[in-house]
Amino acid sequence: MRNALSTLLRTALAALIVQLALISFATAQTKITIGVPPVPEFVLPMIAVERGYFRDHGIDATIKIIPGGQSMPAALQSDSLQIAALSTASLIQVTDSGLDLVIVSGGAIASVNDTNYGIVAGANSGIEKPEDFVGKKIGTPGLGSFFHIMAREWFRRSGVDWQRITFVESTFPQLADLLKARTVDAVLSTNPFLQRAAAPGIGGKIFYIAANLPDRLPPFVYASSRAWADAHREAAAGFKLALDKAIAFEQSDLPATLEIFGKYVKMPPEVLKTLTINKLDTDVTPQQVQLWVDMMDKQDMLRNFKSPEKLFAK
Repeated sequence: MRNALSTLLRTALAALIVQLALISFATAQTKITIGVPPVPEFVLPMIAVERGYFRDHGIDATIKIIPGGQSMPAALQSDSLQIAALSTASLIQVTDSGLDLVIVSGGAIASVNDTNYGIVAGANSGIEKPEDFVGKKIGTPGLGSFFHIMAREWFRRSGVDWQRITFVESTFPQLADLLKARTVDAVLSTNPFLQRAAAPGIGGKIFYIAANLPDRLPPFVYASSRAWADAHREAAAGFKLALDKAIAFEQSDLPATLEIFGKYVKMPPEVLKTLTINKLDTDVTPQQVQLWVDMMDKQDMLRNFKSPEKLFAK
């Protein structure tokens, strides 16, 4: 009887130790909400949640899908979001305006060979070359957005005065409808919305604008407020390490990656099968950020921006 009681007590004590360890582990997890747009390139945090990579680095993460993303810088500053995927251009603009945000991790690298960014001319627009856009209307996902900046730089490098082109602001899902209704003559977009706009009867010639832009341009980064990054250095470092694991997973199993993406954005399997993902990379340097600063300076978009180094937490 005494042995049985002793065994029971040891079992109960072991269970209590395990329970306390689990409680301690849960308490140690840093809770964060991550804002991302519904675009395949932002799949890495989704993978890191689903595969447990964040948890392995002491992070309890929740993904929040935010179309457009214009509200995310203010949400970071107010701590409604702790980390968000921001276009590098947007990060430069909002810090130029006074917000104190920093880069936690890189997100992707645009190559001159990328076909994920493009301008789709309308099926009956008569647009066949860059000069044909003069006097036309182009639908774009946000005026002053990185798409808008890239397009204006592409026109400049193509010898076309972009000030003679009208850009009309819209959202990604509505761009194909605008083109179909001939409200605009062309649309500027990315996949999967680019493919929808290029469908027969809606789109005509596609201009892949990355081909004439600087190579290794970082289209977006993951950012936080400087206050959050300073107060959570381990979590910030763990975030990047978790994304590195997610990149390895994405490179080894694209179908499973797209399945995870579809779960978060509620996209049907037949559409998921058509998607591609550009090169993802968590490393980004001030020199790469400077490529954006140079383009934005040429477009007279900056006033007080000093140096890309200020965007990196010390």
